[in-house]
Amino acid sequence: MKIFAPYLQSLLEYAEYQDIEYVVLKDVLERPDLDFSNPEEMINAEEYLAVFDKIIEATNNDYCGLNFGCYLNLGALGLVLEISLNTSSIEQGVFILQNFLNNKFPLVSVTVVQDSESYILQLDSSVEDSKLKRHLLDMVLSIIYRELKLMLPQPFTPKIRLPFSKNNPYKDALKAKVIYNTNHQIILPLAIVNTEINRTKIKEIELLLPKFIAMLNDSTKEKNVLSNQIRNMTLNMCSPEIPNFEQVQKQFPYSKRTMQRKLTDEGVSFRGIVNAIKEELSNYLTNEKHLKTKDIAHILGYSESSAYLHAVKAWKDKRN
Repeated sequence: MKIFAPYLQSLLEYAEYQDIEYVVLKDVLERPDLDFSNPEEMINAEEYLAVFDKIIEATNNDYCGLNFGCYLNLGALGLVLEISLNTSSIEQGVFILQNFLNNKFPLVSVTVVQDSESYILQLDSSVEDSKLKRHLLDMVLSIIYRELKLMLPQPFTPKIRLPFSKNNPYKDALKAKVIYNTNHQIILPLAIVNTEINRTKIKEIELLLPKFIAMLNDSTKEKNVLSNQIRNMTLNMCSPEIPNFEQVQKQFPYSKRTMQRKLTDEGVSFRGIVNAIKEELSNYLTNEKHLKTKDIAHILGYSESSAYLHAVKAWKDKRN
């Protein structure tokens, strides 16, 4: 079984945020010198699973797969945009997602089940190791959930069913309604599967995605500095809303207090990091896209234009 090589590259990059050195993972790679970022390359699934298993073992975190799926959010935004260019309805979008997994990441499959009220996406995996299987399903479920949430028209949101009694980590990470079931499932109202994709949200992603990627590729930022790692993690997790401190903190091997202390030692705060991201996005949207103030305020997560304008004034005052 072959999978898309860049998915292994993403896994290796995520390991860096967990303080796992590449040399620890290199031993399980069949071709450690291969360019895993090359979109033309495919690798053996066993290679990916071996690296994933090493990371799960090193982090000793029951929600490593869930957290990794949240980290892959920027990639999910790109996939949503790709889907939107090829289809118009939710049902067609799900079909493209199924084909995407079959061709790029066949470790996980999605089956559609319908009843009188719901359109159910059921996730499964052929991986025999129960621990690895759970983390794989958690990862893919978090990605698909956010993709569908972006595609659905307002005010609809998917629901999640999981075979775990402890659902709070999923509720906190995905801001989702989670109920118990024997399988990993995402539930959509049957009545909306043939409706049009949320074009307003897709337009926001189309506007912001190039800037997100440019900010992540900013070579002036030192990758080994924690505040820059937090900045990059925050950018990766945008959907396009910016995640909160608790969501980002769980992606690192530090407690809240330790992370805050380390940031203080660097002379920054999480709020400062987020404000700097918002300011850069604001300048981009204002100078490059010439949007109305209310539209920029909405995209950046401000409930009112006045709150956004207040933030703009604070940024200007700080520079002066």
